[in-house]
Amino acid sequence: MSSKPVLRALLCASLFAMTAIGLGAQSARAEGRIEPPLELLYAPDNQLVAGTLTEINPAGRLVFRRDEVLSGRNKPPAQIDVRVSQSTLSTVTLGQRYIFGYSAQRNDPRDPTRIIANPDGPILITSIGLEPALFHDTPAVRAVLKAGSSERGRESKRTFDLLMQALAGPDPQLQNLAAGEIAQGPEIGERLRQSGQSIVEKIARDPHTPPGVRASLIQSASERPRDLGDWWQAAAIEVVTTTPVDGYADMPSDPTGLVLVALDALDKHAITLPPDALKRWVWSANSSLSEHACLNLRRESPALERTAITDALADPKLPTNTRQFLNDHLRRLDLLDKRLRAQKDGTDRS
Repeated sequence: MSSKPVLRALLCASLFAMTAIGLGAQSARAEGRIEPPLELLYAPDNQLVAGTLTEINPAGRLVFRRDEVLSGRNKPPAQIDVRVSQSTLSTVTLGQRYIFGYSAQRNDPRDPTRIIANPDGPILITSIGLEPALFHDTPAVRAVLKAGSSERGRESKRTFDLLMQALAGPDPQLQNLAAGEIAQGPEIGERLRQSGQSIVEKIARDPHTPPGVRASLIQSASERPRDLGDWWQAAAIEVVTTTPVDGYADMPSDPTGLVLVALDALDKHAITLPPDALKRWVWSANSSLSEHACLNLRRESPALERTAITDALADPKLPTNTRQFLNDHLRRLDLLDKRLRAQKDGTDRS
């Protein structure tokens, strides 16, 4: 498995897919660093605007009437046309008022150190905690954004208290932003140690919390247990052992990223899981989850991995893409075993 955190890997995959259809996001202003969401929203080259949604274009665009400019060095046009992912289109309502962050610039493909105007036009910002940067215009959102509008404000107790309220509140986008601040803003660790650990644990272990929020908090806690608390291991085991393998009809409830983060955290800390808890994920419709389960089973015993794969392939209800992956994976195992035997016998000529 990669040494990079799974959340960042998932984000990069998302951004790669957006770029492939002409989208992009200024999620990192320096190579190797992903900015906390509030800092990114108030970055000088980005725009933060309150506006009313006037058009939903099926091609992947939203048009807003500019009502109020909250941040940015440029004055946006009266009608702001921004590109978005297809999944965002189904989350918005015409006539509703939103607060959104966007960028009209991108890295120069010929010189990554330069920023140029995006020829595809403005795009919603997408980053950890901003997936995307689109919020209902509510007093709670306004309070968090106002408090975090400056570096000093972002480090204040008021902003911390508002983030804890947002994390425990009913707005999934605000929860996501708060989790992103915790994940990417280690400077709030002291405040978490003083009064925030129990809130973070409660939200992270609540199955009703959006999976992306839980994933961010569990990963953060596994990397910084002194700041967030030492509960992450039990939470990650709960995720792997109790989350249903399938039956998710819509994207917001899809637990794939959450389970991957839990498996990754447990693996990095060499924490052993019961084989039965891993075996059931071999059947997952997501081949990445199936692969992670196989790799974890192999660490316990290659025989366990082979048995789980054989049992899964014998199930007529196994998802087609998983069947294809497992067949390919089994062939790779056979080749690996053949080479190891040849090396042992001294007949390997590769």
